[in-house]
Amino acid sequence: MLITDILLYTTIFASVYVQVLFLLSFFEKKELLQKYNLNNIINENELPPVTFLVPCWNEEKTISKTINSIKNLTYPANKIFIHMIDDGSKDNTWKELSKFSNDPQISIFKKENGGKFSALNYSLPEVKTEFVASFDADTTINEDALLKIISYFTKDKDISAVGGSILIKSPKTMAQKAQSVEYQMFSFSKKVLALLGGPLVVPGAFSVFKIDTLRKVGGWKDGHGLEDLELTYRMQVNGYKVEHSHDSIAFTTGPKTIRNLFTQRLRWGYGFLKNTKDYKSAIFNKKFGNFGIFTLPMSLMSYFIIVIVFGISWYNIFLFLYDKFLVLKLLGVRALFGHISFNLFYFNTKAIVFLSILTIIFFAITIIFGRKISNVREKNFGHIFYFFILYSLIVPFWVIKNIWNALISNRPAWR
Repeated sequence: MLITDILLYTTIFASVYVQVLFLLSFFEKKELLQKYNLNNIINENELPPVTFLVPCWNEEKTISKTINSIKNLTYPANKIFIHMIDDGSKDNTWKELSKFSNDPQISIFKKENGGKFSALNYSLPEVKTEFVASFDADTTINEDALLKIISYFTKDKDISAVGGSILIKSPKTMAQKAQSVEYQMFSFSKKVLALLGGPLVVPGAFSVFKIDTLRKVGGWKDGHGLEDLELTYRMQVNGYKVEHSHDSIAFTTGPKTIRNLFTQRLRWGYGFLKNTKDYKSAIFNKKFGNFGIFTLPMSLMSYFIIVIVFGISWYNIFLFLYDKFLVLKLLGVRALFGHISFNLFYFNTKAIVFLSILTIIFFAITIIFGRKISNVREKNFGHIFYFFILYSLIVPFWVIKNIWNALISNRPAWR
């Protein structure tokens, strides 16, 4: 029991420590949230042209909505160009894209299926603008999102890439409602890591890059199925500054079912672990600043915290059930339940209880701050219930499966 207690205390303490560090860092650097706001934004005529790269694979139902979303941006229309790349779709994606063939803002491309990274690279040589955005074909975007994200580049010439915040649009299923809370937490955690100078990822669903920097680092790579994470790693180890725009909002639907969510996270987890292994020389390396000293070790640590807490929790549940079974067998049902009463005298005052309560409180604070900085106005706090119930049940399973897949190099299927 001593070993399990030490492991449990250590992991829970580490979790609380990281959450406290996030909150303190946020409050310490809070004034930087206004650094790139739209006050005194440059003249509209000085805004740089941007090309959106939108890979499409079997997206016939979402293409029109996505294109209209980009075209409705609060940004000069003559400075927005859209590359729609059909990556070997098997449905009517190309037929839908062909409807836009005469639109001067839109260029359409067709290629054999090779994955998202290859589709992004396919039209990259055709980009003539200073900035390029990666954008998912099932994503929509707030009208002011591009203007806000470009303000980062205009106010800090050292920035080479900026990621936007991705939120779940109109969640309907239990899985989507749980994800909506998770994505709000992502908005906060990504912003804090950016404030610390070490973002983990600029999301492929919506990010903007300097085209020169992107070409210098070689564009996108397969990245074990996670091309956006690999590119973020590669840019930072090559000394390029990466930022996160917390209020540049794009919306996705997210997997509708728990099964599809599980499949997605197997792909994400595998890509994270394999890419982190590829860049293991950056871990605890002062040369790469907080990205190497904090972001990578903290992200890896979170995996092992989940596994340890999950394993010990189920071990304790087994011991509890076994003890009750013995009581039932030896003394009968009445002894099993006994006299039920509530008395604060019997409240568990072990430090682990308070640490666990603190962990839950900090999770709730993270959600609140994530909602605030991303300007979430929907009063859907009931989704938090779905988040805690669903994720506490399934996250450990996909984390364990991810570790196993990474160890044996068993790459999960895309869908």
